[in-house]
Amino acid sequence: MALEAAIMLFFRVMKFGAVALLGLTATGAQAQSLTSALAYAYENNPEIASSFIAVRSARQDVIEAGGAHLPTIGAQLSINQTFTNAPETTGPGGVPMGGTSSTTSDSIGLNYQQNLWDNFASDAAMLAAQAAYEAQAFSAANTEQTVLLNAATSYFNVLRDRRLVQIAEENLGFVQAQLQSARDRLELGEGTELDVAQAQAAVAQATAAYQAARSSLLSSEASYQLNVGREPGALSSGFVTANMPSSIDSALAAARTGHPALLAAQAQVRASAHQADQIDASFGPQLSLSANAGVSGFTGDDGVTQQAQIGLNLSVPIYTPSRDPSVERANLARISSELQSLSTYNTLEEAIRSGWAGVQTATAQIEATTAAVAASRLALEAVIEQNELGQATTLDVLDARADLLAAEEQLVQAQAQRALASYSLLSATGRMTATQMGLPVQPRTVEGDVIVPVTTAPVQADAWSGLR
Repeated sequence: MALEAAIMLFFRVMKFGAVALLGLTATGAQAQSLTSALAYAYENNPEIASSFIAVRSARQDVIEAGGAHLPTIGAQLSINQTFTNAPETTGPGGVPMGGTSSTTSDSIGLNYQQNLWDNFASDAAMLAAQAAYEAQAFSAANTEQTVLLNAATSYFNVLRDRRLVQIAEENLGFVQAQLQSARDRLELGEGTELDVAQAQAAVAQATAAYQAARSSLLSSEASYQLNVGREPGALSSGFVTANMPSSIDSALAAARTGHPALLAAQAQVRASAHQADQIDASFGPQLSLSANAGVSGFTGDDGVTQQAQIGLNLSVPIYTPSRDPSVERANLARISSELQSLSTYNTLEEAIRSGWAGVQTATAQIEATTAAVAASRLALEAVIEQNELGQATTLDVLDARADLLAAEEQLVQAQAQRALASYSLLSATGRMTATQMGLPVQPRTVEGDVIVPVTTAPVQADAWSGLR
């Protein structure tokens, strides 16, 4: 009978689907692994490259701040020709005056300026620049974590949605077989119009569910291409979980001491404090040295004149109207950075607790839904046998199939959720970097320069050392 053939085909498909559902299918030689996807995202993501550029820019601020006590030396050269045309007159004693004349002036020299003491304002500026550089470096590491977490999320979403499409397609094939069987029975006088109508409704619902699953898969594949940088090919099946911390307390301790977002916020607090000190010190006394030396008249006939000058300049501000608001603004910025640091830690703590709970919950759901899938499959087999004997209706078969469909979808969702929660927890502890995950990428400095391992040639042993 048509129904028996359809059922036989269905259970062969279901047997294969059950293995794929648990992530035990064979992986093709060309399948992309999670590790390769993360490595590709690290090497090609523009956000990581942009973060390296930002770190390099911050280093220039450190170099600039370090030059505050260095001298400024300059050179200057000038040659001027002045033409004069005045009415000709006779001066006292009959001396002619006026007419056309020209004069030449020239000078060449060097000038020297150096800040000797500025109430430690430049020292505070140097410390602020160094702290800002550290903050930018930690921010680059946090960007790396965000990129890798987004790539992992996209990877698992594609795996999940591909499996859901497969489940929806299997379900559509089953209900279509049920519809054909109901029509065959109606033609033989063994069925009813109600059975056909119920099967038609089930086909319509299964078709809509399949199209919805396809739409979700297309969206996930687009996100994968955005976050990884290439189209998702054949992905290694199975949801790989990250290395979990031993306890939630160890996860919190790791975040407090090593999460780049928190370290960046703490470095920004130091930068704000030094910036406040710089602004406060900038309204104090300043001592500078200035010197210049030069010659003039080397283009004329009156001889060369040499001159030199050196001096100390001390400035002491007595009243500056902008001092109080500037200092207050800097202090408020420091307080704001401290509050931001507290907010960052609270966000990390919430992410760790949420990730930990998500892993535990998803693990329990996997255990429950795995049992539900097995039980629903046995129940469907029994209802199909009862339907063959006339003890169950087509609606009973469709209801049993719907229960199995729901259980399978819940299992896939739980597997994906556990994988996502484990990597979110890993990221919240600050350990989701290319180095800590052992990705096959070239190690880089905080400024993005490739670290080339230093290899030294072995030292040749001196064969004559014992004979001397």
